[in-house]
Amino acid sequence: MRNFLQHSATVLFALLTVFQAAAQKTKSAQIEAYLNKAHQDGLFNGNVLVADHHKMVLKKAIGNADASKQQQLTTAYRFHIGSIAKEFDAVGLMMLQEQGKLNLNDKISKFFPSLPQWAQKISVKNLLQYTSGLPDIKWSTVHSDADNWKGLQALQQLDFEPGSTYAYNNNNTFMRRRIIEKVSGLNFDDFVMQKILKKAGIKNGIVDPSDKAPLMARSFNKSFKQDGLEVPISGWTCLNLDDFYSWMQAINNFTLINPASTREIITPFGEDKQAGLGSGTMKGNRVITHIHDGTGMNYQALAITDTEKGRTIILLTNQKQGNLYDIAEAISAILDHKPYQALQASNE
Repeated sequence: MRNFLQHSATVLFALLTVFQAAAQKTKSAQIEAYLNKAHQDGLFNGNVLVADHHKMVLKKAIGNADASKQQQLTTAYRFHIGSIAKEFDAVGLMMLQEQGKLNLNDKISKFFPSLPQWAQKISVKNLLQYTSGLPDIKWSTVHSDADNWKGLQALQQLDFEPGSTYAYNNNNTFMRRRIIEKVSGLNFDDFVMQKILKKAGIKNGIVDPSDKAPLMARSFNKSFKQDGLEVPISGWTCLNLDDFYSWMQAINNFTLINPASTREIITPFGEDKQAGLGSGTMKGNRVITHIHDGTGMNYQALAITDTEKGRTIILLTNQKQGNLYDIAEAISAILDHKPYQALQASNE
C-alpha cells in the first residue's frame, strides 16, 4: 500500500510538471504571437525577456538591429536603457556609504569645495531623491561633461531650497557620478565596469559605447532615420537581456548593497516620484516590486519585477513607440490568464 501511494504521488507530480510545462509553453506562444503582430503592425522592434514563477517563459529578439533593415536583432544585442542606467550611480553611492567612504548627509561642497555656495546646502541624499534644487542640464549648449561642469560652476542660484520639493533632472545624476569618481579615484565608467557589473555577474555590459562597439543595437525613428551614439554627458550603461535580468536579480538578492541601502534608493520622495532605482516597494528586508523605465534618443526600456509572483518583464526597443507599458500590461494579462487589448499606435 505504501509503495502504491508513493508511486501515485510520483505519477501525480510528473503529471503536474507536464501540465505546468504545457501551460507555460502556451503562454510563451501567446506572448510571442502578440509581439510578432505588434512588429508586423510597426509597433514594436526590440528584445523581450519574460520570467514567471522564477522560470523563463520567453526570451526573444524581434526586428532590426539598425535602420538599414539588413541586420536582424539577436538576444545578444545590447541597448541603451535611458534613465534606468541611473541605477548604477545610485547603487554606487550606496556601496561607497556601506564602505564608510561617504555619508548620504554629506554636502557636495565636501567633495567639490570650489563650487558656489549652493553646494553647501545640497546633500548626497538630495541628489538621489531629485530634491537638490539644481536646474536641468542646458542641453542646447552642453556637449560634454566639461561643458556641464562649467555651467554648474557658473550657477548662482538653485531653483528651490534643497529637500523642499522634487524636480527630476539629469544634473542630479551628473553630480552623483562625479562624487563617485572623487571618492573612488576611478573614472565613473571604470567604476561601473570593475566594481558593479563584474560583481553582479554581468558579462556583456558596456558603458558609453562607440560606433565600433559590436552587438550594439542602433536606434532609429519611425521613418528609419538612425541616431548617432554621441551623448552630452557620460556614464550610460548598455545591457543585453541576460545581463539586464542579472541586474534585476542582483537588486532583489542584495548582491551589491544591503536591504537598508536598497530601501533608501527604491523608496521615492513622494507618490508618483522617482528614486535612484526608479520606484518600488519593500516588505521587511524583501524587495516586492521594482519598476523603472528609460528613454534616450529612440531607445526605450522598461523593467518590471514582482518578486511575489517570481515575475520579471524586460522590454528593450531601438525604435521608440511610447507603448512599452501597454505591452507589459498585455504580457502580464497573458501570464495571469486575463483578457488584454490589442496594441494600438501611440501618439508619441
